Amino acid sequence: MQRVFVFLMCTLFLSGCSSWMFWRDAPPLQVVVNIEAENNINPNINGLASPLEIRIYQLADSEAFTQANFIDLYRDDQGVLKAGLLSKRQLDSILPSETHKVELPQNSEIKYVGVVAAFSNYREAKSTAILSVQSGFSIVVNISIDGVNITVTGEED
Repeated sequence: MQRVFVFLMCTLFLSGCSSWMFWRDAPPLQVVVNIEAENNINPNINGLASPLEIRIYQLADSEAFTQANFIDLYRDDQGVLKAGLLSKRQLDSILPSETHKVELPQNSEIKYVGVVAAFSNYREAKSTAILSVQSGFSIVVNISIDGVNITVTGEED
């Protein structure tokens, strides 16, 4: 009888330890944004580098973002993007020669990451970029800023 009791206690103890791992929540998925700015970003009318405002969008659809112009996105992003907009984050101003890392919670429906940079000379700038991503993985978005151009590349963890 004592052997049965010891066996049952050992079984309960071991099954309790192993099942505890199944109940732990997985860490939340992230969108990690790495920004690297050159020393010549967003030149003003005197040609001097200036801080730059950047917005990050998590999108379910790319069509509205790719068809919109900078001014429409800047003035009324929610109206332009409508149901395709999952979340938006306005980052702190990026300074010349700055590197910056931001971690954002990932929306489970994400399919695209859109980036808008508010260059002072927006008519000459490449101020929008979009990246196709796959949900279910942590996403790394690399943004490079040089003069009046942004370049966006991505990775999945």
